[in-house]
Amino acid sequence: MGVNMAGGRCRWRCVVVAMTAWSFAAALPAIELPPAPRRETPLVEAQTFLRHAREYTAAAHDLAKKHDCHATDGYYAACEAAWNAIWSCPGSPDVLLEAGELYNESLAGLLEAAQASGRLTPEGLWIGPKWKKICVPVIGKSLPIADCEIESIEVFCPPADKRISRQHVRSGLGVPVVVRVRRGSPDSRRDAFTPARQSLSVTAVLRFDIPGNENFLEKFAGPLARDPAAAILDLANPIEIAAVHIGPVRPHLAADLTMPLLDMLAGMPRNNVLSFLQPYGDGETVARLEFLEPHQPGRIPVVFIHGLASDQGTWFDLLNELRTWPTFHRRFEPWVYHYPTGGAFMTSAAILRRELRAAVRTLDPEGSDPALQNLVLVGHSMGGLHAKLQVVDSGTAVWDAIARRPFEQVTIPPEHHDYVRNAFFFEPLPFIKRVVFIATPHDGSGLASRGIGRVASVTVQSPPEPTRIHDEVVLLNPGGFWPYFEKKLPTTVDILEPTAPILRAVRSLRIPCWVTTHSIIGKAHHSVLAGPDDCVVPVASARLEGVCSELVVPASHTKVHHHPDTVVELKRILTMHLREIGMPAVDSRP
Repeated sequence: MGVNMAGGRCRWRCVVVAMTAWSFAAALPAIELPPAPRRETPLVEAQTFLRHAREYTAAAHDLAKKHDCHATDGYYAACEAAWNAIWSCPGSPDVLLEAGELYNESLAGLLEAAQASGRLTPEGLWIGPKWKKICVPVIGKSLPIADCEIESIEVFCPPADKRISRQHVRSGLGVPVVVRVRRGSPDSRRDAFTPARQSLSVTAVLRFDIPGNENFLEKFAGPLARDPAAAILDLANPIEIAAVHIGPVRPHLAADLTMPLLDMLAGMPRNNVLSFLQPYGDGETVARLEFLEPHQPGRIPVVFIHGLASDQGTWFDLLNELRTWPTFHRRFEPWVYHYPTGGAFMTSAAILRRELRAAVRTLDPEGSDPALQNLVLVGHSMGGLHAKLQVVDSGTAVWDAIARRPFEQVTIPPEHHDYVRNAFFFEPLPFIKRVVFIATPHDGSGLASRGIGRVASVTVQSPPEPTRIHDEVVLLNPGGFWPYFEKKLPTTVDILEPTAPILRAVRSLRIPCWVTTHSIIGKAHHSVLAGPDDCVVPVASARLEGVCSELVVPASHTKVHHHPDTVVELKRILTMHLREIGMPAVDSRP
């Protein structure tokens, strides 16, 4: 009972204290709290954000002109204000139009200022004063590489290049940039075939939180009180992503599909007459197979092989057009073969054969990817002859064109035995199922026999290693080779003479039935002696019996692979390739 009484006393004490506190509060004058702020209408709120965005953008422009590092912060605030305007009034077309323009303008300025000041890295975008910087994380969206494989984010547009005739852009929200792929990535299998500069098309979008959801501290302390992840810089793949989600609004994502090609061209040494005549001047002339995009399983490689006195850049105009075709992006990927065109023809073909085998074996050691068992080769000019040598059985035809004795009866140093055999004896690569010949001189070109061809043949620098092997083998086998071959190692120009024994041997080789072939022929001139031609290769020389299709294009030799008719024809051929191997095409959605 004592306990109960004690409990009763406690309860009464609490009541007394409560009453006393209430009496004290009642004695004080009442504190009038301000009424809750009335939320503006969506249009008025959006207009306020737009006014801030205009002011911040103008101020940031002034700071950027003075190379002031605070320009980055001004552009950042402008981006957020424009983003909030879109959130606030998604139903107003006028607001969306002005907010989108301000957002893109301020984001472009932000990225340029951040890159110039070293604040933009693959790890993040640094915002704020030196004493309290925040890192806006960078996240890839639907990219063919992991975020850790991004080497750099290139904001400034590369210079125009005459090798690309037009630029394919798509208007929308965001700023198109270029992402360069890091070499030495976790997937080291690609490194052997990655070019010096591999660039991807990406659109940057700075994504903020929903406006009006600030916490209590933010309302009183301002933006410096926010968490470091106040925004996220998305690097979106514009090929796979078509729109940006901002609440109920779905504005189209901006895109520039040509920008990465221009970036790769800017980092690529351009071929010229000197590099043709002296093809072994530096390491850039080493023959090699290159992937212009990171390999993705399930995509069929299309291998582009350039012609005489040219380089892989000659294909970029055609690739620029193919990149606007969704089927090409989702079903194919471009590989290019770069080789010194003034070098030894059979050697370059042997290296291509070796590189293709290595690429397929490296990417698909188990042979489980059907795409890598259905490669397509596209060769322009002499590149078409290189392509043919990948799908034919040489037998003894090519060897007999240079030697008077069987291979087994020729003395060859052991260290050179495999080299010589691989150059003149080969079988079809089983994973190549289709070849497209573009302006290919199957029967040679008369220019090789004329004055310009003779001068080029004499002045072209011979490849040092093949020349040394040639001289050594000829010396060990007096009378074992035909006089023209004993005299010197034939140049590529020599091979293109209509009467060249090696060319006639290659012409006699038959393409197997499981390889489908197509011809695209240029016709821009009519010669009295040779008939219609493309100013270099006669139409009759470019024709090949047994092809599945043949298209004559009204273009010169150097333009035939850029012609719009060629682009349409190549799309048709690739669509046929998909249908025949049982792989569906894709629709026309971006």
